[in-house]
Amino acid sequence: MTSRTALLEEYIPLTLGGYAYSGRIVHQPNATMAPIALVGGAFQHQRGWGRLEQGLLREASVITVDLPGWGGADRLPSRHGFDFLAEALEQLLGKVAPSTVNVMGASYGSGVAYQWAHHCPDRVERLALLGTMAHLTGHVRGRIAHLLRLAEGDDRSEFVRNVLDVMMCSAPQITVCRRPTAVRCLTRALHELSAEDIVKYRDNTERLLRMPGLPHTPAIRVPVLVATGEHDPLTTPALSREAACRFSDVRFTTFKDADHLVHLERPAELVDLLGRFFSGAPLAGLEYCHPVEYPGRTARRPLPGPRASAEN
Repeated sequence: MTSRTALLEEYIPLTLGGYAYSGRIVHQPNATMAPIALVGGAFQHQRGWGRLEQGLLREASVITVDLPGWGGADRLPSRHGFDFLAEALEQLLGKVAPSTVNVMGASYGSGVAYQWAHHCPDRVERLALLGTMAHLTGHVRGRIAHLLRLAEGDDRSEFVRNVLDVMMCSAPQITVCRRPTAVRCLTRALHELSAEDIVKYRDNTERLLRMPGLPHTPAIRVPVLVATGEHDPLTTPALSREAACRFSDVRFTTFKDADHLVHLERPAELVDLLGRFFSGAPLAGLEYCHPVEYPGRTARRPLPGPRASAEN
């Protein structure tokens, strides 16, 4: 059953495998492109997209979600993998967007978005992955495992400091847009985590550590955008570029003066890039990011219909 919670906004309660979760869609009656679904990272929830959601609503309906293990949803034990989360995402999208959908997965959510696109290729209009990697390196695994140990300890301040260190570039000689705002937002969210939120974080982190990486597969043939901040210390440009090379019809770029928290540091620019990509507009000459690369171009084959475009 769907309930109306605000003007043009619908809240959708769902259950999968006995685990309750929810999604929401904010309708844009004058949309110029397919609906955009946002799948967030470790500390994001369906109502926390702020300026990014508001910007995208100018051109499209926007779908957000608290998947099992997120936000107000039920805890999801780590024995359930990303396939389960992708199935939950499709259950929501099937209800609110029966045609094709544009999906952006950020950080942890990029793995879910990828799995969804892999299993539901006919449902994908275009796929954007923000702050992703093809596999967890030993260094990244070590840092994530250390955060997990700190999360289960009694010193919340130490946990917060280490999360900031993992996700943000703190070098004083490096310029990061809206750094104080990003620090303030993330710090507040981390200090407000409840005991239940910490348990969910543990489950999600253990699930991530068990994931071998993005599978090598030719199934995703739609246009893909991979991007991250040029100073991202977690999903570094090198790791994100490696992930981009898994796709045949892919664009890769890095945001200037940003790190892992691009959606907080450069929200207007991210809205512009996603809007251009999802609408099929050219991505050349953008001052806020480095020149767009096409690492899969040599391996690309013609695709049917408008998705075959090589310019966008």
